[in-house]
Amino acid sequence: MSFKLYGPSTNPRLSQIHLVADLLQIPIELVEVAYSQCDSKEHLARNPFAKVPVIETTDGFLYESNAICRYLARSKQESGLYGATPFQQSQVDQWIDWTVNELDPNFMTTFTQIWGHLPVNEDSFKTSRNIINEKLKQLEGHFKNSPYLVGDKLTIADITLIVRIAPFFTLLIDEKTRKSYPSLMKWFTAVTELPQFKKNFGRVRLCKVAFPLPKQEEQKQKEQKPKEEKPKEQKPKEEKPKEQKPKEEKPKEQKQKEQKPKEAEKPKEAQKQKDQEDDEPAPEKKKNPLDLLPPSPFNIDDYKRAFFAEKDITKNIQQLFTSVDTQGWSLWIITYNKSQNEGKQIILTNNLMKGFINQRLDQNFRKYSFAIHGVYGDEPNLEIRGAWIWRGIEVPQEWKDHVAYDYHVFRRIDINNEQDKKDFTEYWVNQEEDVSKVDGLTARSLIYFR
Repeated sequence: MSFKLYGPSTNPRLSQIHLVADLLQIPIELVEVAYSQCDSKEHLARNPFAKVPVIETTDGFLYESNAICRYLARSKQESGLYGATPFQQSQVDQWIDWTVNELDPNFMTTFTQIWGHLPVNEDSFKTSRNIINEKLKQLEGHFKNSPYLVGDKLTIADITLIVRIAPFFTLLIDEKTRKSYPSLMKWFTAVTELPQFKKNFGRVRLCKVAFPLPKQEEQKQKEQKPKEEKPKEQKPKEEKPKEQKPKEEKPKEQKQKEQKPKEAEKPKEAQKQKDQEDDEPAPEKKKNPLDLLPPSPFNIDDYKRAFFAEKDITKNIQQLFTSVDTQGWSLWIITYNKSQNEGKQIILTNNLMKGFINQRLDQNFRKYSFAIHGVYGDEPNLEIRGAWIWRGIEVPQEWKDHVAYDYHVFRRIDINNEQDKKDFTEYWVNQEEDVSKVDGLTARSLIYFR
């Protein structure tokens, strides 16, 4: 018995169904249906709601991923993947419903903001994140007494939960917080280490720190500006009633009241001066380590201007090799070590690449570096790579602080090595999108980090 599964191969719900099918050893034939094809007459005949995934059975079409997983598990009842008894089967249903009702809404609230699909709303984000942590605490309590959600064996309830919870640990819940859920993480590791899970979802990469919201710092600065301006505008408004009050008061009382605010203002002004004096050394503490390096004759700003002014890029790269100060600057090729489900679609991969570079990398690093970074290859095997030059001869702190630092491979270029120079030159010279090739891969989307 085999089934046809309709939908885009990159959809995680399809991967969930494939995982269940692999556990049951049921063959599944994937029929690729893009999101843009969901409104076609052909697909509407399968699902009138124009959604994916859809599975074709001998009895007809079935949609909704959890319903499909239940159907597959019921078709092989002896596997125990739907529970061994009617009571356990009801427990499986219970946990699937719990996962959908308790986790899915908060997943959508947080991740649509992390991915930039919806405007950032810090209040709703924090509320949902707190709810998620409360639910994780509840799961921790359950897994202290049970290795799985239902009984002592894996069921489709565990599969439904793992698909929802894995993104939390890769982007939202940091390493420190995860340590407070040892029983939950033990279950998580047991499920994600299954060969069938790795086949469909790849290796799960747990984040050390949570991904920040896009442009969160800029929004905070905008919100702080009016707060600083308001008291300045309100000062003259507060002074007016003070000038009018003496008309109704006696001269002696008036003098006393005029003296008190003056005396009260003196310590406030003194405190402001002290605060300013205390704040003066702060910029010195925040100095970038790259500023403390010995002076270098190579000027990156001059090079950037020459790069964009030079029509012959081949000539420009040769000038770089001869003029760069190798004691104060270094050249690198960076490759993103993608997971199994990444790099399948150009739009998603391009957004991933730009998100890493433009949103997650410290923008102050631009004055110390220059790069050509992009997406290379063809769907469904796209790569994210780039050629960089930066201050210093080691990987700088800006990259080490990057949330995805551990998922990048850094290769330092030796300009005395001809092969290294050739590899670096390929990135620097071949810049025509959809035409140029680097290491045999077509350049699809390129950006300058400058």
